[in-house]
Amino acid sequence: MLAAILAFSSSHVLADEWQVLTHSTGLEVSRTSGSLRGVPHSGKRAFYLELVRALLSELGEPMEITEVPLARGLALVQQNEGIAFFNVSRTADRESTVNWVGLISSETDRLYESAEHPTGINTLSDARHLPVCVLNHNVDDAALVSQGFTAIIRSNSYSGCFKMLQAGRVLLVASSIWGLQHKLAEAKVSASALRLTPVTILTSDGYIALSKSTPGSEVARWQRALDQIKQSGKYDDILSLYAD
Repeated sequence: MLAAILAFSSSHVLADEWQVLTHSTGLEVSRTSGSLRGVPHSGKRAFYLELVRALLSELGEPMEITEVPLARGLALVQQNEGIAFFNVSRTADRESTVNWVGLISSETDRLYESAEHPTGINTLSDARHLPVCVLNHNVDDAALVSQGFTAIIRSNSYSGCFKMLQAGRVLLVASSIWGLQHKLAEAKVSASALRLTPVTILTSDGYIALSKSTPGSEVARWQRALDQIKQSGKYDDILSLYAD
């Protein structure tokens, strides 16, 4: 499936042939009868996936979703037609590269440290030259680069970051608290080994990104369907069932 996406030529994509992608699902998503499904009460990634499945059902679109690394998904949705990619933080540098449907979430990202090796940081400036792990190409990555951080270590998964923290390869990890217990479970790291610092990186809003070439009428159709899910109460029902 992924090979087909990567080989996808924009000249052959029809408007109704959507390739729906997500990223960083970890243990919050499982494969059931060949389809990705959210694990109840496991976290934000399970919630995002089930919300988008409900949205695709509302739209009458096939509910086939493929997981890719964040950086690859961003490149695909920014460079090809017919791609829908979620959850994507809406930032100034991405604003004009895709069309936006949402919002679907809002979250605050913080810096975490080892309980055994506290850094003593109180501000972002204090952490500027300390080794910090981020999810490759995510909003924290860009934010810390813009703040002049000099020792950023990138991973394709949050579990990879927390494994590096436990091994002493980094002193800090950038992450939202939402879904934290499942990130730690995937990394096989105890919550007691972790400490939340007082440092906030940013608050970000999450959206579904559609290819830039998507007609305005189609973007509006997706937005109406999402709005209908929110107004009907389905959004809150899915949030209650799948978020941790």
